[in-house]
Amino acid sequence: MKIAYLINQYPKISHSFIRREILALEALGLSVTRFSIRSCKEPLIDAADQEELAKTNIILDVGIIGLLVSLIKIAVTRPNRW
Repeated sequence: MKIAYLINQYPKISHSFIRREILALEALGLSVTRFSIRSCKEPLIDAADQEELAKTNIILDVGIIGLLVSLIKIAVTRPNRW
């Protein structure tokens, strides 16, 4: 089973409970994709948070052109899910 987490800003220092929840789901064999609307402006000191950042897709970092390209790609490749 695939699960997507959509969070406003992730990872953040205050989101350790979300990180633990995601890791627990992955330990059960589920595939978890992480999406964050915005990148976190705070420096990430914890190595676990830095690992989570590497696994997280930051939506607004791709810009408007990147968002439009992704939208068109999904509409063309998966029209039934559109």
